Amino acid sequence: MTSKRDSARYDRLQRIGCIACRKEGRHSQIDVHHLVDRGTRKLSGGNGASLPLCPHHHRNQPPDGMRPSQAYQIYGPTLRAHKREFLERYGTERQLLAEVDALVERIELPAGHSQGDIQQ
Repeated sequence: MTSKRDSARYDRLQRIGCIACRKEGRHSQIDVHHLVDRGTRKLSGGNGASLPLCPHHHRNQPPDGMRPSQAYQIYGPTLRAHKREFLERYGTERQLLAEVDALVERIELPAGHSQGDIQQ
């Protein structure tokens, strides 16, 4: 079950779009990527330590009708298949998280959510 706090964050992540695409001047629909850099997802920050990444940048899933190699040439490296290159180009996951968190704070709250839902 998703809490109101998590739901509000995910709504904001959708509004931001893929953080890697955003750095390239594009907007795309997202998957939610959870950081797991401290042993477990929970120790790494749980649902609050999440990044908006499109299917290409997250899972190396190219847009319809495109091969992965074509998507790489057009959209760049993916976290799954080209992690080192992805991190060099876009920043570490923690750097991206700091950028995303700053963007999340500037986005107007969605209808049905209060600031208390977000801060809990």
